[in-house]
Amino acid sequence: MPLVTHIFHSHKRFERGVQVSFDHVPRQVNLDYDITGNNVVISIIPTLSPKHARLVRQDFFTLYYIGDDPDYRFEIECWPDNGTIKRLSVFRDDMGVEIQYISDHQDRL
Repeated sequence: MPLVTHIFHSHKRFERGVQVSFDHVPRQVNLDYDITGNNVVISIIPTLSPKHARLVRQDFFTLYYIGDDPDYRFEIECWPDNGTIKRLSVFRDDMGVEIQYISDHQDRL
């Protein structure tokens, strides 16, 4: 599969389930899939160095990945009408942190 690049214009940070910030700062997300589509390298410029992850399940329009680094989990939610990215969540389980990168319908690929 090809490299997928998406620009998110805002993100939310949660610590132990409580939202602590909401920022309107652009971030470029690169999703570099292998040929099967089950393994991906996720990088967020400039905040997250490349992380390898594998698909563990899909629930309708949400894909769930576990990182090679077991402290990282990822969720990618897609728009049902066109399959483009609606939300990317990065979980740091060791720190109790979730960062949600959010798109709106006008911010599609």
